[in-house]
Amino acid sequence: MNKSVKALRTWFAVGVAGLFLTTANATTVIPPTFEEMTDRAELVFVGKVVSSRAEWRTVGTNRVIFTLVEFERQEVLKGEAGVSVTLQFLGGTVGDLTLEIAGVPKFNAGDREFLFVEGNGVQFCPLVGVFHGKFGVRKDEKTGRDILVMHNGKTLRDVAEIGTGEGAEFGAKRAELSIPANAEPLSVDDFKSKIHDRLATHARQK
Repeated sequence: MNKSVKALRTWFAVGVAGLFLTTANATTVIPPTFEEMTDRAELVFVGKVVSSRAEWRTVGTNRVIFTLVEFERQEVLKGEAGVSVTLQFLGGTVGDLTLEIAGVPKFNAGDREFLFVEGNGVQFCPLVGVFHGKFGVRKDEKTGRDILVMHNGKTLRDVAEIGTGEGAEFGAKRAELSIPANAEPLSVDDFKSKIHDRLATHARQK
């Protein structure tokens, strides 16, 4: 391992977590359910990654690396956004120094993403449930429909799958999923409909 990477990892572990969140939130990802993710998100949108850049910033008395990812906004389902959205993630590479933050997702130019955003510019990762709040949009080779890929690389077949897998041991106990192994992936359009339904339900409950 590069010495500079190792040193920055160690430095982050002992000094940076408390700058943005409580220590518990910074070190343990609580997997959200679909309902929790939709309710908590300040912004839900589909966007195309335009670019990303890393830079040093001063936070309190510390200097840390942030990566700024710019998205071309394609559709907004909750909240408000301009023609582009820039999200700030703790970590990245500047010169020969790299700060790696476990669980913080990475983005590639040209990728389409379905994102659930909260605390942009405040939290170390501006996504609900960190990696749980990011879904890659891909074309299904069988049907030609746009489908969603979760953080674990699996296609999303049912919203009940959200918050399962990695980190699920820290969340509330859930009923065992009974989704058939041959179930078709959930289309992006169907996912949008479920989000709209949840938003309407949540509004009525207030």
